[in-house]
Amino acid sequence: MYENYTQTLQDQIGQLGKLLGVQANNPVLPDVPAQTAANRFDCVDGIDGARAVLKRMLPSSKHIVWDSNKDVFYVLQTDANNNPARIQICSYTVELEPTMEERYVSKEDFNALVSRLDQLLNKQEVKDDG
Repeated sequence: MYENYTQTLQDQIGQLGKLLGVQANNPVLPDVPAQTAANRFDCVDGIDGARAVLKRMLPSSKHIVWDSNKDVFYVLQTDANNNPARIQICSYTVELEPTMEERYVSKEDFNALVSRLDQLLNKQEVKDDG
């Protein structure tokens, strides 16, 4: 389940990057460790970590980094002179797809509900007759 969530998140990150004009390649200078295939995005420790990545970026580039402590990500941008142009701070919410157990009731739960409804209907019929 975690793998599906990660892939969905990465797909959404790619779409968001396209909307924000973020380059598909990594605009951070080579002294930053390479990203692994399982984790195709950089995580930082707060706004200070984002600023540290911004200092190592190539000129005229954008890059998204994720905060490992909060539900925010930072869109980093440098200008043609490699000066930090801006940091956009974006918050997000995480929504997981419901599991099978959350989507459907078990047969036992359904039968218990039917039984309870039958009891209530029988009591109602007794009151109506009596």
